[in-house]
Amino acid sequence: MKDISTSPRILEIRRKRRIRKIWKIVFFIVLFFLVIAGLALLSENRKMKVESIVVEGNHIIDEDEIKKEIDKSISGKYLYLFSRSNSLIYPHKKIYDNLLINFPRIESLVVKRNNFKTIQITIVERLGSFLYCGNDIPQNREDVGENCYFVNNDGFIFDEAPYFSGNIYFKYYLNLKDETKIIGQQMIKKEDFHEMTRFIDNITNLGFKPIYIVMNKEETNYLYLKHEINSSVPKIIFKNNTDPDIIYEDLSLSMEKKEFADEINSKYNTLLYIDLRFKNKILYKFSTQGGSVQEKQ
Repeated sequence: MKDISTSPRILEIRRKRRIRKIWKIVFFIVLFFLVIAGLALLSENRKMKVESIVVEGNHIIDEDEIKKEIDKSISGKYLYLFSRSNSLIYPHKKIYDNLLINFPRIESLVVKRNNFKTIQITIVERLGSFLYCGNDIPQNREDVGENCYFVNNDGFIFDEAPYFSGNIYFKYYLNLKDETKIIGQQMIKKEDFHEMTRFIDNITNLGFKPIYIVMNKEETNYLYLKHEINSSVPKIIFKNNTDPDIIYEDLSLSMEKKEFADEINSKYNTLLYIDLRFKNKILYKFSTQGGSVQEKQ
């Protein structure tokens, strides 16, 4: 078989084609990176950057906490290039999902871009599942749920409630200003009620199951927890003049300690109380032992 020689002209044509092909590849690579760089710079454009968050429809849920959660979602960049705070590409689904996960009192919500600088959050909170049931817990446990009144999301007593057995509704026990006319009273200040409800929600998120609270008994509050076995109902004890957020933080930090959390969880059926009235320590007691003291680190 004979080799067929290629003319210099054909070789030159092929060489030029390879060069053009290489230049096209280089051109498209450079163009690609220029487009990416341009989009990255465009994502930082202040005219399209989210600068305000508007929250509507919330009564109990703290607006600042919602904004903090959204700020976390829109901070940083996609792929280290594109700003998450750009209103055209902000993480809508992440914000939506995180709010539902972190704020269980939200029944439904709408997350939308109002303009190039504003995200609007519209919330529908779950209807208040609260009852006011008098000054103190009845001595006869079967009477719990008797003589109760419906309370709305702002702590306002608006109607008489039928008898409810079990723990369908969370119950408040406290002294009212006027015991002769219960319907139409503000049970406690609206702001205090919202604060207490957030506290109870937070305690629930730690794995406890609050069922009713007795407030202001000698300047002490008793938050009772659902209990399956022991006839005594365990409770969380705390002072009524202490910021509930601080109380929750103390308990939350303690629950992060494996030794404390394991003991509470493994012996929960014999738990009598967790006492949070003392600074820098938590007292807790089980029915099978004298008691324990958990020192905060």
